[in-house]
Amino acid sequence: MKEILLESGTNELEIVEFHLDIENTNDGEPIGGGCYGVNVSKVREIIKTPEVISKMSGSHPCIEGIVNIRGRVIPVINLPKWLGKHDETTPLRRIIITEFNKTTNGFLVNSASRIHRVSWEQVEPPTGIFAQESDDCITGVIRFGEKIIFILDFERIVMELDPKGGFKEDVCLDKKDLREGKKIFIAEDSGMVAKLMQTNLRKAGYFVHWDYNGLNAWQRLQAVVKEMERTGQPLGDFVHLLVSDIEMPQMDGLHLLKKVREHPVLTNLPVILFSSMSSEDNKRKWKDLQASEIITKPEIPILVERVDYHLGI
Repeated sequence: MKEILLESGTNELEIVEFHLDIENTNDGEPIGGGCYGVNVSKVREIIKTPEVISKMSGSHPCIEGIVNIRGRVIPVINLPKWLGKHDETTPLRRIIITEFNKTTNGFLVNSASRIHRVSWEQVEPPTGIFAQESDDCITGVIRFGEKIIFILDFERIVMELDPKGGFKEDVCLDKKDLREGKKIFIAEDSGMVAKLMQTNLRKAGYFVHWDYNGLNAWQRLQAVVKEMERTGQPLGDFVHLLVSDIEMPQMDGLHLLKKVREHPVLTNLPVILFSSMSSEDNKRKWKDLQASEIITKPEIPILVERVDYHLGI
């Protein structure tokens, strides 16, 4: 089912529900709050927490140590501790093994209960009290009746715990004069990632607009088309290229790309997908959506280099 959703660009996803600061009843239902979610596409497997996790000297306090999973050594992150919700009396019985941004990590949680299939339209941006409490570590909120599930920004967590293994910068400035006047639209729900992208693209010489999700980016593009019709100006007067993440509330990057390619005015706009989920398998699944290019996070210099290429710079 995951492959069908990712291939079709239907604006749907599957999430694994897990819990951090609560216990479960015998039927798997959580007691109290503390429900979180992660995209199934980022999850490699979920295992029982081994009795022994080997400690590492000099590591971040939230890194419990390392485990050997079938010959592969993986760092284990205490997720409740990172979020400031760690309760020594509540056992962390499961490790969610994730694979994204070219890295594999394990996240300690209390439990993992089920998989939900939802539309990205059901995923709300964290606003109001959610935004205040999230400290930018929540990228989306899903409501199931009285239950609320928070989608965590796993990319930010990994970047903060391992800055040297995160986003690479040092963009080339040699072509700065050629880039000036070129307008780039960005759709990216992680505030930390968006800031890095904007800072480096602007430093390279590009003019950048940022939108929090695919829906806002699509509305911006629709406004561009209306202005083109009003003024008779060409598309290049407003935007030259779109860079989009894939996981985003309201509208994901795959659905955004599909809508761009189906639009008579926007169909030839270069679109680069810049995502932590851009594995070789996923790139093959998304081929029919006709992205100009699919780049795997986290290296910013490669993104700038490929933007240059698609704009003939």
